[in-house]
Amino acid sequence: MQPIVLISIIVFVLIVIGVLAVVMFALRKDENGSSVSDPETHPKGYWISIGISIGAGFGVALGLVFDNLALGIAMGAAIGVSIGAALEQKNKENVQQPTEQEQRIRKWGVAVGLSLLLVIVGLFMFYYLLIR
Repeated sequence: MQPIVLISIIVFVLIVIGVLAVVMFALRKDENGSSVSDPETHPKGYWISIGISIGAGFGVALGLVFDNLALGIAMGAAIGVSIGAALEQKNKENVQQPTEQEQRIRKWGVAVGLSLLLVIVGLFMFYYLLIR
């Protein structure tokens, strides 16, 4: 067995143990049966982003094991989206409504992001046509 495969398996097992420890800590209950963790509100999409992050981490380990990093990350992110969507449904009563300032910042962020995307695509097209 190659050392990279052995290291990948060890990293994967450690990640699984870490995630299970975090989940068990988050789901623990006090003597009355209520949750110990604070009933915080989260913005919409919070749990999906957490799921994607954890899934992509698992995907790196899977990609190293199967010697295809890109496929592993994509598979991990896809699994993470499904787990995040389930957690989002579970916690839908704790969704925090965005303030007007947050909505304004989000709109500006989308506008700036799309503008940068158009500029970059335009530069790539210009460069491609210049080379031809």
